[in-house]
Amino acid sequence: MAASSASASSPPRTTTFTLDGVGKVYPGVVAVSDVTLSGYAGEVLAICGANGAGKSTLTKLLAGQERPTSGRVIVDGYDGEITTPSAALDAGVLLMHQEPVIVDTFTVQENVWLTGLSSAGRRRPWQRVGGRDRADRTRAALGVVGMRDVDLGMPAGRLGPGPRQMVALSRSQVNEHRVLLLDETTASTTEEHFKDVETLVRKEREAGATVVFVSHRMPEVFALADRIAVMRNGALVDVVDRADTTPDEIMTLMIGQAVMALEPPEPVAASAAPVLLEVGDVSSGSASGISFSVREGEIVGVYGLVGSGRSSLARSISGHQHRDTGTVRVRGREVNPRSPRAALRQGIAYLSEDRRREGFVKDFDNAANLTLSTLGAFSTGGVMHTRRERRRVAQLVSDYGIKGGAEQLTSSLSGGNQQKVCIAKALESEPDVLVLDEPTKGIDVGARLNIYQIVRSLSERRKAVVVVTSEAEEALALCNRVIVLRDGVIAGEFVSKTSTTDDLTRTALGGEVQ
Repeated sequence: MAASSASASSPPRTTTFTLDGVGKVYPGVVAVSDVTLSGYAGEVLAICGANGAGKSTLTKLLAGQERPTSGRVIVDGYDGEITTPSAALDAGVLLMHQEPVIVDTFTVQENVWLTGLSSAGRRRPWQRVGGRDRADRTRAALGVVGMRDVDLGMPAGRLGPGPRQMVALSRSQVNEHRVLLLDETTASTTEEHFKDVETLVRKEREAGATVVFVSHRMPEVFALADRIAVMRNGALVDVVDRADTTPDEIMTLMIGQAVMALEPPEPVAASAAPVLLEVGDVSSGSASGISFSVREGEIVGVYGLVGSGRSSLARSISGHQHRDTGTVRVRGREVNPRSPRAALRQGIAYLSEDRRREGFVKDFDNAANLTLSTLGAFSTGGVMHTRRERRRVAQLVSDYGIKGGAEQLTSSLSGGNQQKVCIAKALESEPDVLVLDEPTKGIDVGARLNIYQIVRSLSERRKAVVVVTSEAEEALALCNRVIVLRDGVIAGEFVSKTSTTDDLTRTALGGEVQ
């Protein structure tokens, strides 16, 4: 076990770290203001807050990735200042990022042992342990996060978003630490992977480590946390015992007002609108023989677990993945896009579940990303009409409530604002069909509701919308009806207004609906 070997019976409330009046100011921005907070051995401390609340900055201060403007970061038993990542590691503080730090050209095994590479000298970290023992320890570490059977010699670049995060989390099992910081590490994973995270956190708690769990997902927070610290606008609003509060109370503390739940939309009557999208017997990747249709102004959900074929289906419809068999029709006309650009020309736009790698160009500002799919509307003979482009960008920023001006890098925005940029860019081409793959992955509750409202508005614009999601609650909140996939085929179909999350999850797992 990589964490401290202190037993679960250690004296209660043994302090492992203290943030003493910590503040962090950037030019023109107070990111964290006068926060005093302690962590204790053998506990899970959740830190919650909306985007921009300061929770990730607080985590970086504790991990030595940012130097506090005021106050001190104190780790019990460590005499030095925590002002650098190496100091934090020496003190026993291990940070796991929202975006997993993975070297694609390294093997899975090499990535497990990646921490400490910069200070390893000529000998890389994975070379410090003998061959057979190294493989056994690597396999054991991966086993804690449900990845025991992965090929250790496979290049990590072949892993999907969820498995990449699991490999990154497995590093906690081969690096000594007393404090484990999980900064939105479940944002790029699905519900199934959360069980593996739960196993990891339980082992850490039993070993006497302090787990700081930064998340906006209330079910996860309430499944794991002993205490919950809530931040808003850089300040610590309250710290409460999980047993003494509710998700609604925490969300109210996070955003300063009560959160209104969305009622499932009414079903679209067959006689009310023409069919815009027809998918007939489509097979691609893990999806096999899928058929369904979407009417004008209808939002159809595609729900399923990992391996169900949901993303393969979405990507094959939109030209991002080869379609083996079947047909796709838009307004009755058969389309067979062999690329995303071709799909846009034929009326289909797609938003990837991995927006940082496929949703926008990280080195482009908002203006460049927002007009990326419609450059022809702002150019003549290859010459851009910058003034016309900027006027349109200003309108889009206003219409979609995107924070940050035209010249701000999209990569510097919060997850919610990045997703607004991606949606606005996709809709600029005026598609008939919009396919959204995990549209709220890594987005907090306040921004999530905003994204929901934008998606709901597409119904009023008479678009056909397909929402691919691994969250049953999201499927029912957003969609008129939901198709459930299991093992690559349709296992059931539900009207959201008259269905429950239990109906969807039971069907996805192969059980009987009660």
